[in-house]
Amino acid sequence: MVRGIYIHIPFCNTKCPYCDFMSFVSDNPKLINDYVETVLTELEFHMEHNYRFYIETVYFGGGTPSVLEPWQIVKIIEFIKENINHQKDLEITVECNPETYRYEAFKILKDAGVNRISIGNQSFLEKNLETLGRKHKPKDTFEMIESAVKAGIRNINVDMIYAIPGQSFNDLKEDLEIYTSLPVTHISAYMLTAYEGTQFGNLIDNNIISLPDEDTSSKMFLMVDEFLEEKGFKRYEVSNWAKDGFSCRHNLLYWTHGEFLGVGVSAWSFVENRRFGNERNFENYMEKVKNGKLPVAFEEYIDRNEYIKERIFLGLRLRNGVEIDILNKKKVEELLKNGYAEKENGRLILTRKGVLVINEIVRYLLN
Repeated sequence: MVRGIYIHIPFCNTKCPYCDFMSFVSDNPKLINDYVETVLTELEFHMEHNYRFYIETVYFGGGTPSVLEPWQIVKIIEFIKENINHQKDLEITVECNPETYRYEAFKILKDAGVNRISIGNQSFLEKNLETLGRKHKPKDTFEMIESAVKAGIRNINVDMIYAIPGQSFNDLKEDLEIYTSLPVTHISAYMLTAYEGTQFGNLIDNNIISLPDEDTSSKMFLMVDEFLEEKGFKRYEVSNWAKDGFSCRHNLLYWTHGEFLGVGVSAWSFVENRRFGNERNFENYMEKVKNGKLPVAFEEYIDRNEYIKERIFLGLRLRNGVEIDILNKKKVEELLKNGYAEKENGRLILTRKGVLVINEIVRYLLN
């Protein structure tokens, strides 16, 4: 049963130096509108495949979805509502850059059913924004939040990046104080990663900049986790904290093996034990759909063994952990004895100490 739809919008006003998502700079109205029409056509193709749909969530990600005009997002939402079986209580999320939408745009989106936004803020300190190559100012995020709340959208996530070159613990504390003073319900905090092939990755490879060492980065994670929990944001996934009742339902589909359909260039799907991904090349994606073909470039079927492995490494990311009865009992006891995990209601749950070495724990349990 397909329970979520992800729509990838690849357009951006600027390309961030740390970003490894499929995105590119464009303000060409015709190209953007052509893409919206192509996404709708792809959705029609999937509807012909007789998947069972009961949609609970719709998520516009990117890239920067707020590069689109609000009516273009509304057009996709209305198509989904009119043609695909869905819950009345849909969670509809739109990712936004702080310098884009304001009250009028949010009012249009709210009237169409958008009830959650995710703001790509990353930091409220100008020096961090400059290091990260962000073009917005802190005031842009304040204005966006105020506009969204005024329009009636009160489920608001704000992204944060930490372990930034040159960032001190005092800087991080100042950021956290600002984040938690705002009328937001969710905070996604990511440790900066220099992916291969990005501008940041190249700068680090050439020793032009350096990231904080592992010990500093770990202490920063602990600081983020402790500070946010004290302010009423509970960590429900390794990088996500929410107030009660505001965990992101769409992302929980990914982490709990729910079925979802991804449309748009480079989008991924998981349906009927089959994982498949669309063309990452924009021109190839557009051409395939316009020629009446699904733009799938990769697919694999998940067998029972792979399914169990994924339940383990996805489940360990979550605060409620993974069922102990699918794990090696001796390894579980070792993790419990060394303080990396706790046992609760038949589930193995990583402690803060365990979260810091989650990749090593996953390898330990799967080997």
